[in-house]
Amino acid sequence: MMAKQMLQIENLDSSALLKLFDGLNKRFDELAPAVPNDPDTYMTRQEVADLFKISLPTVHAWMNTGILKYYKIANKTRFLRGEVLAAVTAIKQKGGSHE
Repeated sequence: MMAKQMLQIENLDSSALLKLFDGLNKRFDELAPAVPNDPDTYMTRQEVADLFKISLPTVHAWMNTGILKYYKIANKTRFLRGEVLAAVTAIKQKGGSHE
């Protein structure tokens, strides 16, 4: 368990603090791994769930109802990124939600 720490900043105006946060945000963006946009990239069930902030049971339900086309590769379930994005776009156009 991490110990809580308190940081108190004095003699720093709001614009200087905002500049510090902007610098941190830029650095975090540089360090963050890039999400592949290649439509032929295979995704795991967890990656699909994380991408759309849904649960694994929802991914499974979308598989069973045919919303998501999936592939079995060496006993593992995989999805093509392009097909996942197309399926969700189709759901949004219909105005529905399958969660």
